[in-house]
Amino acid sequence: MADVALVRKRVKTAIDQARRDQAERRDRVAEVTKAYDTFLESAAIPVFRMFANILKSENLNFEVMTPSGGVRLQSERHRDDAIEMELDTTADPPQPLVTVTRARGSRVIQSERSIKGSNPLVHLTEDDVIEMLLEELRPWLV
Repeated sequence: MADVALVRKRVKTAIDQARRDQAERRDRVAEVTKAYDTFLESAAIPVFRMFANILKSENLNFEVMTPSGGVRLQSERHRDDAIEMELDTTADPPQPLVTVTRARGSRVIQSERSIKGSNPLVHLTEDDVIEMLLEELRPWLV
């Protein structure tokens, strides 16, 4: 049988390590959240607005909504048809998550994915947002 004192010491070490890991994760999340907010304001929201304007000029009425910490391109005709981007803080490292919702009759189909694989947020650009929107909008463009 294992010595209680040794097991207790190992448990305490594991608890301390878990607390340090959690503190480091909180710091990473705070850092990425700041970078994401900058990315959102300088790249994502302007691109979503540009797409909404272009789509409206092509008689495809979409509007942009900017809920806290995200951006959403939503059809004015069918409210369930939307593309939304927000920060997924459950992933490690946290990264932008795209949620696409499509209404098909009475069914609502929802899918989630990252913008560009598992690229860190610092490597994402306006072009990545443009490519993602072009790809995800395809079903509504016909």
